[in-house]
Amino acid sequence: MFNGCNSLTSAPVLPDVNLESGCYFRMFQNCTSLTSTPVLPDTTIKPYCYKSMFQGCTSLTTAPVLPAVNLESGCYYSMFQGCTSLTTAPALPASTLKPYCYNSMFKGCKALTTAPVLPAVDIFDGCYSSMFSGCTSLTSVTIYAKNASYYSHGSWLYNVAPSGTVYNNGFLDLTKNNASGVPSGWLEVVPEIQSVT
Repeated sequence: MFNGCNSLTSAPVLPDVNLESGCYFRMFQNCTSLTSTPVLPDTTIKPYCYKSMFQGCTSLTTAPVLPAVNLESGCYYSMFQGCTSLTTAPALPASTLKPYCYNSMFKGCKALTTAPVLPAVDIFDGCYSSMFSGCTSLTSVTIYAKNASYYSHGSWLYNVAPSGTVYNNGFLDLTKNNASGVPSGWLEVVPEIQSVT
């Protein structure tokens, strides 16, 4: 709808709470002057409805609140990819995910220093794949996943800061010195196992 409108600085109000599949797909892609985002109130997201919505919005520094707790496949795919000025990521409260829902969501967000907490216990194909790839300032990620499919988090921390910490609160088996697990130079922290008496 506004794809490539590179003089657009603010977005219109988007009050709808009954979104259908793909409804805001690429809506503001490459709006390079966009500095503010609309409120996105829907709490049940259909497949691919926010895919690439703000991709390439290089002036965007803050993301909108994303309150949804019921996600469908690919709903946030590449949503902020290439938002090189984004310094703050939105909270991601959903604990039940579908395939590819966060794929490449923050890819190339070079100013992002801290990732949102990832509370989901089960992650499926493509859920976190390339999610923070190219976030060269990122130094911290907190994950609660216990079960993961083989392709769920491929290259999720590719080309991040040279040192950082993965807080692995779900005890997921993450490969060391690997962009699909714990990158080289990064520390993995797991919670202490409490003894029962």
